[in-house]
Amino acid sequence: MKKKILIVYTGGTIGMTRSENGYVPQLDSFIEQLHTIHELKDEKMPKWDFYAMDPLLDSSNISVDEWNKIGEIVAKHYANYDGFVILHGTDTMAYTASALSFMLENLDKPVILTGSQLPIGMLRTDGKENLITAIEIAAAKESGVPIVPEVCIFFQNHLMRGNRTSKI
Repeated sequence: MKKKILIVYTGGTIGMTRSENGYVPQLDSFIEQLHTIHELKDEKMPKWDFYAMDPLLDSSNISVDEWNKIGEIVAKHYANYDGFVILHGTDTMAYTASALSFMLENLDKPVILTGSQLPIGMLRTDGKENLITAIEIAAAKESGVPIVPEVCIFFQNHLMRGNRTSKI
């Protein structure tokens, strides 16, 4: 059976679109862009579903309330998925990963946070590779056991423990 991953979009640069007021999260545009990424349709990729928080967040404004909402989303859908990818802004990603690592105790499934420095629709974005790899990590198993059953951050070719990271 094909593995299933839930992608939870909280906001952040990865899904932003240029507007008159700078970059803003644009849900419809982001979903449209996801469906143009051919690698996400590859038969070797796990099946994925998409969940967007409402409202979308600027990570510089994230608080305990939003951490609780993210944790509740994972808990609510935990039995239905093999792993989770949380798309998040980079400003506070390390704080969110740390909070989730303590909120989601006794995990036996991966919860991988990622984001990007440039929106996924831009030519030289890091978002596409970060997303694809985060999905692969969230679905990876060895002998039927997830290889990363914890909260982690995957960013620019680095997999880091969620409660051992900081942004510098």
